[in-house]
Amino acid sequence: MGSLEFIKSIRTKLFIFFFFMGGVPFVTLIIVGALNSKAELEEAARRISLTRSLMISEHVTELVERNMAVLHSLALMPEVINFVQSGGEAYRGRVETICRETNAIFKDENLLAVTDRTGQQIFRTDGSTLVNLTKREHFQEAMKGREYVTDLLASMSTGKMIIVMAAPVLNLAGEPVGMVQRNFDLTALQEFVLMLDDSQTSIIIMDRDGRVIANSDELEGVGSEYSIDNTYRALLDKVYNSNGVLDWNIEGVECMSTYSRNLHTGWMIVTIWPYELIWAQVYEKIFYGTLLGTFLLVAIGGLAWIFSSTISAPIVKMTDAVGKIAAGADVEEVSVEVSTNDELGQMAAAFNKIRTERERLVEDLDKVQVERDDFKLASELDKLTDLFNKTTMEKLCEMKLRTFNENNLPNVYIAFYIIDLDHFKEVNDLLGHQFGDKVLVEFANGLRKVFRTNDCIGRFGGDEFVAIIDNLPQLEVVRRKAEQIRNLAFNLTVEGKTKFVTASIGIAIAPYEGRDYETLFRVADEAVYWVKNNGKNNFYCKHLAENDD
Repeated sequence: MGSLEFIKSIRTKLFIFFFFMGGVPFVTLIIVGALNSKAELEEAARRISLTRSLMISEHVTELVERNMAVLHSLALMPEVINFVQSGGEAYRGRVETICRETNAIFKDENLLAVTDRTGQQIFRTDGSTLVNLTKREHFQEAMKGREYVTDLLASMSTGKMIIVMAAPVLNLAGEPVGMVQRNFDLTALQEFVLMLDDSQTSIIIMDRDGRVIANSDELEGVGSEYSIDNTYRALLDKVYNSNGVLDWNIEGVECMSTYSRNLHTGWMIVTIWPYELIWAQVYEKIFYGTLLGTFLLVAIGGLAWIFSSTISAPIVKMTDAVGKIAAGADVEEVSVEVSTNDELGQMAAAFNKIRTERERLVEDLDKVQVERDDFKLASELDKLTDLFNKTTMEKLCEMKLRTFNENNLPNVYIAFYIIDLDHFKEVNDLLGHQFGDKVLVEFANGLRKVFRTNDCIGRFGGDEFVAIIDNLPQLEVVRRKAEQIRNLAFNLTVEGKTKFVTASIGIAIAPYEGRDYETLFRVADEAVYWVKNNGKNNFYCKHLAENDD
């Protein structure tokens, strides 16, 4: 190789080295900055969305508390109590005046009505036809002595979609003898939601059954007492907490959803923010960052070329010295002493040796890690179904109960399920153990779909399964999951065969039936035997049964 080619090659390599030494950190800075920007924008979106959800929830709370305070005061008036008890005309005029004056406080046209103990309305401020409310939930709750806010329903007299706030009228003995109610037109709530809306987000208010009460996008087909929007109803099945953030795919669009449950009504306020809007802002920052980066890279390239030329100068001198020696010049006449050892070559050889040894060591460590992970996974899972085994489930349950007892939060529960497949022995005897194994595997796969990813599902052996749900804010979820498990077993299909097994399900709820693993297991196991002895194909929970009675 000629001296000029050698010098050019070294200079080029040095230039590339210094260029990338300056350029790579900058590119890394752009990437890290983009990722940080995305995280900051996501956090800002979360804060804004949660703030809007909480503002709406506070607005609903204020609305409920204001109406309930007025209804409660009205229900305590002697004239109203006597009118409800007797229905006499002697009190009607005074009660009508009181109701109209009370209704005028709100400066709106919403209905205020009085109902007797039979469910028959005896006065309405709007003068419309008096209707019987015996079958309405808010009347039934009022006759239990409870104040109540309904979900979305249709007015029996006007047909409009409304929310009803009801308070019981009590006699001197504290017994319910009637009800006062105030209807709330959804127009004002819809206007409040639209006031908080912007072009980037969607705001949805759903009642406890998933019906859309108000929304910023003015969805078609919602606002009916019997029409449920399944798109948003699916969200209620995914969350059990009072508020939080959930990544959610809506019609193929990845979205960040923040939700807040109003404690007075149980309604869910959801704010939906598409991720594509966040990425659009990130891409804009990357674009302007790239323009700036290009300019700086050009400047870095110029400096790198100057620096590489400076570094290569001693190599030129050494090359000239080698050339003179090769031409036969006397070594003593050469001012640069050149070592006979190729240090760069030795360094490269030493590096390659170290790299080879390191690669071998990394491969060995990877093999050890894989074997360790496989062994650990095998020790935690049931070999047939890939669910957690008994030992792991016991540890997980004890861990969740320890956290549950330490936090000791009100209105938060843990549900412990024991699931026993009925008629499984007959399946093994008639269709064989291999078919029985397929039944267990198919049932296990179904359980994964019934429960959340953070719920714990395990197999204790044979046809006995266990599931644990923690952080439950409401107990109706317990019944719904049990019914889903029962339907799963009843409709289980394997190799075209169906309806050959059913499920007996026992449930224990912490803290009502215990706070430790042994107690919950015993209560749930006793519940399973109760179901087995009472016809099978059902579920039983002592606490829920007692409260239903």
